[in-house]
Amino acid sequence: MTDRFIALDWGTTSFRAYIADGEGRVLDSVAAPDGILSVSDGAFETVLERHVRHWDKRLPVLAAGMITSRQGWIERPYLPCPASAADLARVIHLHETASGRRIGFVTGLSYRAPNGTPEVMRSEEVQVFGSLDLGISRFVTPGTHSKWITTEADRITGYSTYVSGEVYAALRDHTILGRMVEPGPDDEEAFARGVRLSLQDPAGLLHNVFSARSLALFDELPRTSVASYLSGQVIGCEIAHAKQTNPADTRYAVLASPGIGGRYVRAMEIAGLTVRHGEPDAIVKGLAIIARHAGMI
Repeated sequence: MTDRFIALDWGTTSFRAYIADGEGRVLDSVAAPDGILSVSDGAFETVLERHVRHWDKRLPVLAAGMITSRQGWIERPYLPCPASAADLARVIHLHETASGRRIGFVTGLSYRAPNGTPEVMRSEEVQVFGSLDLGISRFVTPGTHSKWITTEADRITGYSTYVSGEVYAALRDHTILGRMVEPGPDDEEAFARGVRLSLQDPAGLLHNVFSARSLALFDELPRTSVASYLSGQVIGCEIAHAKQTNPADTRYAVLASPGIGGRYVRAMEIAGLTVRHGEPDAIVKGLAIIARHAGMI
């Protein structure tokens, strides 16, 4: 039995691998834009070895993220909420590669929302399990599809998904609003202005986003600030809806890189929420917890 392992966070657009100890402390890492959608003809093992061939093949590997989705390496069914890290460990799918690596594929979680529609996620649940020692029961994982996740004790009990990142990208890249965008640094004041507008009138998003064009046309918003303003409106609308389902005194942790995570923390503070930034490598810590439950380390 080893006290080290390889953690894989393999998503739609990115590949991240870490060597970690049994507590989830990162010892080495590699990242590449080799998400599952860029892998041709199911050559996942080839891509994996391209990045980690210099790491000891005797180390067990735990893989989370879209790598277990229908478009991934080995599809695994979702585990329904409520669920704990121990529950995920019990349904790990073990696989040995042609090169001799032993991989445990960690599936994601599903949830049936109060309105009856299904929710799904892969990898965010592992981030949360790696962050429970913060003493917080509500977590936000920003991204293409943001999640607002609720926990009780050591279990995830429910969550809501917002396609905020995807909507922002569509507005910026595929609408006439985006034609006003010019490259430039993040504008914190323009971002905050967009957040406040959406918090004041979340139902008016489809009306209010047009101001990204009209303000720029009248030189009342620099074109280099349009992207920040649009981002603020979209994130503000997400927060306005999500905060309705949680008590006013709820404390949150945002689990994301400093860039997008910092924007969410700022926007949530503008909304009057109590929030902190979580650990950037929480997914590695979460995979270590699952690995221990599974007896792999």
